[in-house]
Amino acid sequence: MIIQINKMTKNFGGTSLFEELSLTIQSEDKMGLVGQNGTGKTTLFQIILGHEGIDEGQLAKRKGLKIGWIPQELESPELTVFEYLIQSFTELETIQQQMRKYEAQMNDFTIDLERTMRLYGDLQQTFESLGGYEVEDRLAGTLKGLGLAQHHQTLLSNLSGGERVRVELAKILVQDSDVLLLDEPTNHLDLTGIHWLENYLKSTKKAYVVISHDRAFLDQITQRIVEIEDGQLVNYPGNYSRYMELKNERHQLLQKNFELQQKEIQRLKRMIHRYRQWGNEGDNEAFFRKAKEIERRLEKLILIKAPIPPKKRLNKIHAANRSGNEVVIAKKIGQVMGDHLLFSDSSFSVYRGERLAITGENGSGKSTLLKLILGEYDLDEGEMTLGASLKIGYLPQKLVFEQPENRLLTYVKNWIADEQIARQTLAQYGFYKEDVTKRIKDLSGGEQVRLYLLLLFQEKINLLILDEPTNHLDIYMREEIEALLSTFTGTILAVTHDRYFLEKNFDGQLIIANETIHKI
Repeated sequence: MIIQINKMTKNFGGTSLFEELSLTIQSEDKMGLVGQNGTGKTTLFQIILGHEGIDEGQLAKRKGLKIGWIPQELESPELTVFEYLIQSFTELETIQQQMRKYEAQMNDFTIDLERTMRLYGDLQQTFESLGGYEVEDRLAGTLKGLGLAQHHQTLLSNLSGGERVRVELAKILVQDSDVLLLDEPTNHLDLTGIHWLENYLKSTKKAYVVISHDRAFLDQITQRIVEIEDGQLVNYPGNYSRYMELKNERHQLLQKNFELQQKEIQRLKRMIHRYRQWGNEGDNEAFFRKAKEIERRLEKLILIKAPIPPKKRLNKIHAANRSGNEVVIAKKIGQVMGDHLLFSDSSFSVYRGERLAITGENGSGKSTLLKLILGEYDLDEGEMTLGASLKIGYLPQKLVFEQPENRLLTYVKNWIADEQIARQTLAQYGFYKEDVTKRIKDLSGGEQVRLYLLLLFQEKINLLILDEPTNHLDIYMREEIEALLSTFTGTILAVTHDRYFLEKNFDGQLIIANETIHKI
C-alpha cells in the first residue's frame, strides 16, 4: 500500500462531495478514475496531493512517497525545454558537479591521486546506478514520443499552451516517481503521441491513476477502473470495456435487489397493519407485540439504493431535406499556412449520408480543411465545390457566444420564444432549475458545448461538421452524443482524436499525411 484513504468525507459549501469514501492504491496499480463531470475526480487528486483538506476520515501515504503530477498553473522560466527538464534531476546534477571537481584535481600532482580516483570511481558508479548516462537519451526519446523533438532548444516562454503541458508531462514521466496522478494526459496529444504514452504506461513499473474521457486509451492502459458514483468509489477489475460490462451487470443486480427489497418492505408493512388491526379487533396484546417485532425488523433493514442512470440530456437532431448526392467535391486542392505546406494536389469526394473522420497529426491541417469546406479560408490551389441544398451545422473547436454576460434562459429565448418550451429544452441538455440563471461566461467547457449543441440542433441541418466535438465532455456525455448522432440521417464530417468515438460513429476517413489528403 502506498496511499490509503479511509472513510473520507469532503464537503463544499455545505454540500457533500464524498461521504465515507475509501480507496487503496498499491505499488503497481494501473488504475483509471472515471465519473461524470462534477463528481470530484480532480478534487480527489488535490486531496491526495495535500492541496485540499478533508472534513472527516484519514489519508495515509507511504513515507517518502514521490508523486508525479502536472500543476494547474505552469511557470515558464527563461530556460530551454531541455534545460528545464534536465534541472529536475537534482541528485544527478550534484554528482556531476562533484565528478567535474575530481576530474580537475586529477591534473594536480600535489594531491593524493589514488584517493581521488577511488572517490571519483564511487561517484561514477552511483551516477551510473541512478541512470545518469541514459538521462539525455531518455529525455530525447520522451520529447520525440510526445511530439516535442523539434522544441529541444526552444524557450518555454515561446511554446503554446498545449506544448507547455506536454513538456510538463515529459518531466513527470522521466522523473523518479513512485506514483503518477494523470489528469486528462491525452488532451494535447495527437494519435502518435497517444500511442507512445500508451506504450510507456503499459511498460512502466510506476503506479498510476489516470483521469481520462478517452475510452480507447483507458482500454489500453488500465487494469482496474474506479468510478465515483453518488459520493462513493466503486471498484471494477479490468479495463474500460470490462468495466462497462461489470457495471451493467451490477446495476441490473442492484435494480433486481432493490425491487425485491421494496416488495419485502411492502409485505412487512401489510403484516404490521394486519396484526394491529387484529389486536384492535380482539383486544389481544400478542398481536401488538408481533407488529412491534416486525417494525423493529424493518428499522434494521439496510436500504438498497436503486441505481440512478445519467439523465438523458440530448434530444434528436432535426434533419433538413436531403442534400444532393455529392456533398463536397475537391479537385487537386492545396493549402499553405505561413511557410508550411499542409497538403497539395489532393482530390476526394464526400457523398450524402457518409460519416467521415478527418485524421492526421497535430498541425497537418485538419481544422484548416474544415474551414476551407465552410468557406472561411480561400484555397491556395485547386477547386472545391459544395453540393446542392446543403444546410450546414458547425461545432467549432473554440466556442464563441454573443452576449456572454446573458443568462442561459434569456439567451436561449432568442431562438425559442416560449419560456416553458425553452426551459424544457434546456433540461433536455442538462440545464435544470437554477442552472438556467447562470451566465454563459461562467459555464464550464462541457456546459458550453452542450449549450452550443442545443442551439445548433434547433436548425434543420443535413451536413454536420464537428471540430473535436468530444473535448471537455465526460464519458457519459460522449455516449449521449454518439446515441444522438446515430439518429442523424445527414452527412457528418468530424475532426477527432477520440478513437472510441471514431470507431463507433464513422465509416471512413479523410487522412492528411505526407502533405496530401486521401480517403479510405
